Amino acid sequence: MSATYQLNTQDSSVNIHINSEDAANFVGVGKDSGLIQTSDFVVVLDDIVNCDEEENMLLSIQSIEIPMTYYNVSKALNNHQFVFQEANQNSVTLTLLSKHYSIDDIITDLPPLLNNESQVGSNYTVSYDERTYKITITSSQFFQLFTLDFTNHSQTGKLLGYLPSSHTSSSGKITSQTPINMNAVPFLYLDTNFSTKGSILTNSTTNLRTFSTGVLCKIPINADAGQIVNYQPINKHGLIVERKRIHSLRFTLRDHHYNVIDLNGIPFSLTLTVDFIDFTSAGVYNTHDPRDEKLTTTREDVSLALQHSLQQTGQILAQQTDERNKLINLLDLNQKL
Repeated sequence: MSATYQLNTQDSSVNIHINSEDAANFVGVGKDSGLIQTSDFVVVLDDIVNCDEEENMLLSIQSIEIPMTYYNVSKALNNHQFVFQEANQNSVTLTLLSKHYSIDDIITDLPPLLNNESQVGSNYTVSYDERTYKITITSSQFFQLFTLDFTNHSQTGKLLGYLPSSHTSSSGKITSQTPINMNAVPFLYLDTNFSTKGSILTNSTTNLRTFSTGVLCKIPINADAGQIVNYQPINKHGLIVERKRIHSLRFTLRDHHYNVIDLNGIPFSLTLTVDFIDFTSAGVYNTHDPRDEKLTTTREDVSLALQHSLQQTGQILAQQTDERNKLINLLDLNQKL
């Protein structure tokens, strides 16, 4: 659950309406389109947003609109290639053209790709089971072995329903192990260049399985290809930035593997809200440092505390015994008199 902050300054919130078409700079070009990367851009503000020294800025997304112009099979997603080999023939790398595919498109486009590369004259067909959501690739020469290798093309394997390994035909067929998944991008991240690290992603990048980012929100894909994703967060996630002024902003749309998505030159838009908060005000931020307290958290501390307690108990008992002995001696003296 996101933290709830009390907005306790006299400054009004600021909404910044941004269209990537108005960017000052675009970062790189799309892997598929070769056009400017409209999903990764820098915008420079003429009206600089400032906050006082004792304040911080809290950023959140009000709304975002993203055209569904990226392809579900593409170089950008790295799910467009796999290795094909027949019997003892040379292996070849097959490439699906970068574009949007439906299941029917895969059934139609995959056989010619295999047939054109067949070195033994086989004719291949692809069938789809609507109850298991799996595909079966069949060769016309049942006795002729063929292999599909997704070892180094795991994303293509996920797309077509095959595990990231080598698969050899049996009776001229290879059926996928998992359902075919044409929804190659289930959601998008809106990433920023703010020095704050307000989001942790559970994903693999180099040797890290989790890593901190400046992601402002995770955007579900609620539209079909060619339509527009409209997203308005209900529980807004806010990033507290370390800056006292905002002059420029960088936004990047990334897929679920944190790769920059290629919108094929089409811009997207968003509304960013800047709120102001004063952490030093009473009731908003506790300035007490718990390190100033002496906490008995180690074995030595517990042992010393117990020893001190036993010593105090012993001293009390000794005092009580001494007073008892004095009383007995006094009674004995009275009896003698």
